[in-house]
Amino acid sequence: MDPSGPLYRLFLWAAVLLLAVLGAATGAGALLALGASLLALLVVSFARSRRALLGLRVSRRVHTNAFEDDAVAVELQLENRSRRPAALVDLDDSFGPSVADRQLVLEPGPLLPGRRLRLLYRSFCSRGWGEYRVGPLGLRVSDPAGLFSARRLFHQLDTLTVFPRVHPIGALERLGARASLQSQELVASRAGQSLSYLGVRDYRSGDEVRRIHWPATARRGELSVKEHETDLLPYFTLFLDLDKRSRAGTGRKSTLEFVVRTAVSLVWQACARGDVVQLIAEADKPVYVPPGSGELHATQALYELVRVRQDGKRSLLDVFEQHRPLLLAGSTAALLFGSLAIEPLELEAAIEALHARGVSALVFLVNDSSFVPIDRWQLKPQALAQRCSALLGVLRARRVPGAILGAEADLAAQLARRELLEGA
Repeated sequence: MDPSGPLYRLFLWAAVLLLAVLGAATGAGALLALGASLLALLVVSFARSRRALLGLRVSRRVHTNAFEDDAVAVELQLENRSRRPAALVDLDDSFGPSVADRQLVLEPGPLLPGRRLRLLYRSFCSRGWGEYRVGPLGLRVSDPAGLFSARRLFHQLDTLTVFPRVHPIGALERLGARASLQSQELVASRAGQSLSYLGVRDYRSGDEVRRIHWPATARRGELSVKEHETDLLPYFTLFLDLDKRSRAGTGRKSTLEFVVRTAVSLVWQACARGDVVQLIAEADKPVYVPPGSGELHATQALYELVRVRQDGKRSLLDVFEQHRPLLLAGSTAALLFGSLAIEPLELEAAIEALHARGVSALVFLVNDSSFVPIDRWQLKPQALAQRCSALLGVLRARRVPGAILGAEADLAAQLARRELLEGA
């Protein structure tokens, strides 16, 4: 029988009552004394468990993000603010990203007054990507005899963002990015679009008004503009399709799942190689991550990606046309479509526009007809085969790395296949 269980305590209370009845009926003082002693033990144990609980405080420290299947270390701080030692302390924490969401930690004690104890547990992010809650914290303490226990709930809630697993992208090996640990020249002393100032020149038709150098204009009596040095860092721009008409499938087998996982892999791998990365998309509101590099910038982009939803009202090509002037010559632009509802001629025109600006193109298309339909019917097999053949033909003709991603195959394998990405 569990000493702290309700049946055991009920047995002890019944024993006190029985001893009192027998002592009163027989006039045996020893039975009355034994019953009184047992009653005193129960009362003192009950009071000690409550008193110990009032003096205990617990808090949590946990990292704010992790990748799928990562082991996350959670630190618990247990402090005794009372004047009495505490023993048999149980902590339970709710860890949302894990399938086994309740995590238990036992501290047998005794925890002396004024002492602070650091406890640690590890749990795996075994659920899919997304934002999860960690907490609340439960604290249970027992009296030294283990007869009674008291529990208190601490409503400290933390958010842990789980990022999708990063898959290698075979096509990025061809696009000229450089490793971030290699020494590299940041700018060249010729006119360009970096943040480094080069000088002042006369205004030309087509120059942006924000580049006008007003002090030089006032001094020279004619419009003058600021000129910047050429930036040699590799730039990578990801255009992401969040059109609600692309929605298909549910859960792990959905167009949103494939779009987000592919985008995360592209952004993380480009940042790891030293690229300056920016993200452009449009859901119910614009999604924009400005140019930046490094792990912190990649993490910021991943935070945006795990929060996106396919509820946009504009096609990816419309968003691309609006932001095409942001692309720099010599950079790379990736177009990630959420469906095959794009005409081959329109895709060819977008690729030609990129090449005209000296921008390398990378194209991924998610085959929405391979998922369970939501907003529209799937293409018939013959029409689907013709559409896939026409789109891949455009990529091969323009020598653009790209692939069509379908639900019938493993996404990681599709992204890593260099022969398909090269249009072979």
